[in-house]
Amino acid sequence: MEKILVDIREESKQIKRIFENKDLISIEDLLSKIEELDDDKGDLEDKIKDMEQDIEDNYKPISKSEQYE
Repeated sequence: MEKILVDIREESKQIKRIFENKDLISIEDLLSKIEELDDDKGDLEDKIKDMEQDIEDNYKPISKSEQYE
């Protein structure tokens, strides 16, 4: 099977940084990185939900009068 490479030399700095400044990447590398980033996104979404729940459970809004007592 022939390996297909994608030329990313003309892509943005962010794309090049994601692939550690490689000039050519394989489709397999691209798909693998997409899966990795999707997993990372899911982990971060879970952390955000946990933080929001922690704030809701442990903190309450305070009024201006309470702030200046």
